[in-house]
Amino acid sequence: MLIDLHCHTTPRSQCSALTPADYVELASSRGLDGVCFTEHDRFWPEDELQELRQKTDLIVLSGVELTTDIGHVLAFGLAAGAANFAHAGSLAQAAREQAAVLFLAHPARDGLLRVDRTTVDIFESVEGVNGSDSRLQNLAASGLARGFRLPAIAGSDAHTAAEVARAATRFEDDIFDNGSLVAALRSGRYRAEYV
Repeated sequence: MLIDLHCHTTPRSQCSALTPADYVELASSRGLDGVCFTEHDRFWPEDELQELRQKTDLIVLSGVELTTDIGHVLAFGLAAGAANFAHAGSLAQAAREQAAVLFLAHPARDGLLRVDRTTVDIFESVEGVNGSDSRLQNLAASGLARGFRLPAIAGSDAHTAAEVARAATRFEDDIFDNGSLVAALRSGRYRAEYV
């Protein structure tokens, strides 16, 4: 299964020019099996995801891209709540309590590879292929994944139609909802790919 694990839509991500319906249509036409909406610091309500799922054959999932004190974080299986998600330590605690998984997003984008013992303890791994980053940035990010527990993931980080499906994660296992996505991410049976 080929799933884009990092994408943005309007109005939840104001920087995006794509509606969720547009995104799903483009992703399907470009060969993806699923998408995981990861809006900036905003969670998707399950009822709205379910409504979108009923209009497509594509698997529609959700995570979130959180802005923290150590960079952007892709979180899967995390519920919205009162935790201070802007602080990486608090985010890590919430993830442990909720059995969520955390990946450092586009870790080589600004040229500073902010990875030390603390980040290795907090994150399962990194986003090794980001469709909006250069090949050199992705090479550096993929190299970081060797220091973590799990392989790198991939996503397009799309905000426009041209960016949809540039990168995605290929899973060996079937994924049908957010719970099976988290289980598949924990299994390590996937790889980051350019599409």
